[in-house]
Amino acid sequence: MPLILCHSPKGGTGNSFVAAHVAMHLARNGHDAVALDFTYQDALKLYFGLLPSQTLAEFRSGGGGGLAVAGVELSSAYQLARDRDFVAALREGRTPFSGRKIHVADVAAGDRETKDLLLPHALLQICTLLPQPASLASLGKIQADTPAVELPRTVFVLNQLDDTHRFSRHTHIFLRELLGDRLIGTIRRDEAVNEAAAMFEPIGKYAPASAALSDVAQVAKRIEARAGLEAEADRIS
Repeated sequence: MPLILCHSPKGGTGNSFVAAHVAMHLARNGHDAVALDFTYQDALKLYFGLLPSQTLAEFRSGGGGGLAVAGVELSSAYQLARDRDFVAALREGRTPFSGRKIHVADVAAGDRETKDLLLPHALLQICTLLPQPASLASLGKIQADTPAVELPRTVFVLNQLDDTHRFSRHTHIFLRELLGDRLIGTIRRDEAVNEAAAMFEPIGKYAPASAALSDVAQVAKRIEARAGLEAEADRIS
């Protein structure tokens, strides 16, 4: 019943894009993967190629009921985070996530309450950053009174890296020096990500040669290893 929490203190970083592809990578590797959209924006499904009008079933702690897309059980969890029994269970240390399924939670930047409730139950928190001053300034906002470099279960992804821009290059250098191996990967800026979402197609279908698709696949692989989640096929063999 592992939980991987995707949350960045600054919105618009591509957190949902990363969450979707981590879940899809886990599914391809034989895991029972569940993607939970805790956001009011309800945008996670766009990266699976779904329409904005397509409604997701509410997540049930017993499992099942979600829409199966790309091998992932996709469910809404926005209302769940406001359910008193669910919140009480988390605060009391009881996990509502059951079985061997791996849950990938996409939590909005401004929803610190849900992030703080889920974090004690998470194997790993993924924090997606942009090569922008506002995003870098948010490093001090990830967890109160704890420097980013001291967060024990948090890893970082630099999204929309553009080596043709000096600030982007320097941001990458700065984060490598600051975070070391906690910066588990970079994703190149690629307009195909937005184009695919706008066309309601997964990027793997719309632009299989996308640089961002290749990069996020490597990031997902490192997250799987960092979380100690060996491939299901490897465990069986």
